[in-house]
Amino acid sequence: MADIMRSAHAQEETPRWDEADLVRRLCHALDIAKLAVEQLAPNGYVSETLPEKNVRPEKVLCETSILLLHASSVAGAAEVQARVRPLAELLIPYARSERMLLGLCLEPSVAWDYALPHVCLQRLGYPDPQFDYLLSQSVESQAHSGRERAPHRMLEQEWIARGWHDSKGTRGSPGTQTARISILNHSMDLFGGTRDDIYAFTHALMYVTDFNFEPSPLPRPRSMILAEAEALLARCLDDQDYDLAGEVLLSWPLTGESWSAGAAFAFHVLARVEDKAGFLPTAGTRISELSSLEEAERTKYFVATIYHTAYVMGLLCAASLRPGFAPPASIPITSAQGGSARQILELLDRGPQRAHWRDEFDDLPEPQADALSGFLINIGLRRRIAGRDFAGLHELLKLVYELDLADTPAASQAAEILERITAFGKIAGDSQRHPARQVSSPAIEG
Repeated sequence: MADIMRSAHAQEETPRWDEADLVRRLCHALDIAKLAVEQLAPNGYVSETLPEKNVRPEKVLCETSILLLHASSVAGAAEVQARVRPLAELLIPYARSERMLLGLCLEPSVAWDYALPHVCLQRLGYPDPQFDYLLSQSVESQAHSGRERAPHRMLEQEWIARGWHDSKGTRGSPGTQTARISILNHSMDLFGGTRDDIYAFTHALMYVTDFNFEPSPLPRPRSMILAEAEALLARCLDDQDYDLAGEVLLSWPLTGESWSAGAAFAFHVLARVEDKAGFLPTAGTRISELSSLEEAERTKYFVATIYHTAYVMGLLCAASLRPGFAPPASIPITSAQGGSARQILELLDRGPQRAHWRDEFDDLPEPQADALSGFLINIGLRRRIAGRDFAGLHELLKLVYELDLADTPAASQAAEILERITAFGKIAGDSQRHPARQVSSPAIEG
């Protein structure tokens, strides 16, 4: 928490990222969105060899409409607004097609999912009374609530419903109660959690904050949520998971205007990777597979595998274009101990991992590198735990305490893991010395 406060203070004197560059990146995302609607909105994408790459047209429509709604808030950029209206008009016939209307009729338990593009367009000033009529019938039906959902999906449903009521002049209620049972109100498992858990975190935050249009109160202090986001961000960058990294990075502009040193660095990495590749790459885009396809199919494959990451970068730039929300142009200097980054890197460099973030990091002057000591610690802790290197974890935690960097959720959870592993070692050793005293596995209800 102290690091976040120091970073916020330092950022007051740090120049912000160039607004024209943020606009350029957002326009790039909107151009990809146009291509995605043209290529994927009619029938989606179906891979003959890899079903996991299939994309339903509804998914493209929903994600495009969210990007469009968020981009519309960037009122001062003529280049952005010049793209918003044509994209909205391109989206309308697909968002309100017979396919979507039939979905309202046959599947009332997912009515809001089918209605999301319509609701976003309505918030943008494109109403459709006929769609509203059928939607009203669907959400008032007996089966409307007949589907079980995780809390972040419940928040999504409430967000869509609230947007619909607001655009019709009937104020919807914010999802404060649901937010209290979501992952936003609980400490995340920073080392054992899955990608789905991180998605639950990022999406819950998007819906609770309403992408900064009409935000609801957060269920926990912002500093606690952002401290966990720091650890998640380090993990995503080290895994070169830029899709998820961009979503986690939204935590800063969606909850406040103070970017930490780690968040600022992550934005620099994403921008550098995007500039080098022309888009934010994903693990799903295989160059060898791309080159083996015919031209028309190659375009579809390319758009289907990269559009979502492009949208995430667009959302991030749109959020950063709100007045006062842009990331720093350089890494904010903190009161970290001089030479701390070098000491941490000596431990990190013992392993074989080398991710893109290191190229950006190696160009930093020492004071900026030291400001990222917490970021390096988060990466080191996860690598040690993932590799079951508990001796190395103990060594790293010792350095964490020496550098006064232990006041973070990641360091605390790592220390708890080490305590449990130590206890496990004693129990396992005792079992070997006394075979008759074996530890039985707990019964699992199922």
